Amino acid sequence: MELAEKYVPDFRAVAPDLLGHGESSAPETRYSVDLEVSFIWDFLRALGVNEASVAGNSLGGWIAMKMTLESKVRSLVLVDSGGIPGYKPRGLDPRDEEGAKQLLERIFVGESWHSAEMARKLLASRDGKLGSVVRSFLSSSENSMSWREISEIAAPTLLVWGSEDGLIPLKLGKALASAIRGSRMVILDGVGHEPMLEDPAFFFGAAIGWMLSHRRRTRIG
Repeated sequence: MELAEKYVPDFRAVAPDLLGHGESSAPETRYSVDLEVSFIWDFLRALGVNEASVAGNSLGGWIAMKMTLESKVRSLVLVDSGGIPGYKPRGLDPRDEEGAKQLLERIFVGESWHSAEMARKLLASRDGKLGSVVRSFLSSSENSMSWREISEIAAPTLLVWGSEDGLIPLKLGKALASAIRGSRMVILDGVGHEPMLEDPAFFFGAAIGWMLSHRRRTRIG
């Protein structure tokens, strides 16, 4: 958000917490991608936004892809996206420090992210509402999108992928790119599953540049 304000002062960027994540409420319900899509569109309508450019990482990428099926997405940025047919990441709900460390090693390349302190923070985040939400997602029968749905994505799409993503490997990102007509792909060498954290400047340049090239009056990222 700070990078957007610094380099593109007229760019309106909104980063909502998904339902059950961050500071958003976590009602007792069956969580699903469709529920999150509905939540985000309701949120945007409350802001008076009917059309937007959308970026999403991991689960957020899956949600962003589903949002395009409503034909209100002007441009799309998928960052190491989930929702790829036939693939469901493993080890997403670690129960001890070693499991948390292994998950962090699959997400991040930088060793500073693999420390015992970071593993404990990850475990602590799963003790509260987020843990219940994650387990609700994992128990859902909604495992991915279909290749047919993905082939229907018409929004101009940029895929940004870390070359060392151990959670959703690059080869799957390439398969996704091949299935989305007219898409472009940027691969960040030496970066893992969350390039916006490991290489924010490069990620910002790619993502915001793509959105600006397809923007109209209203913009969101």
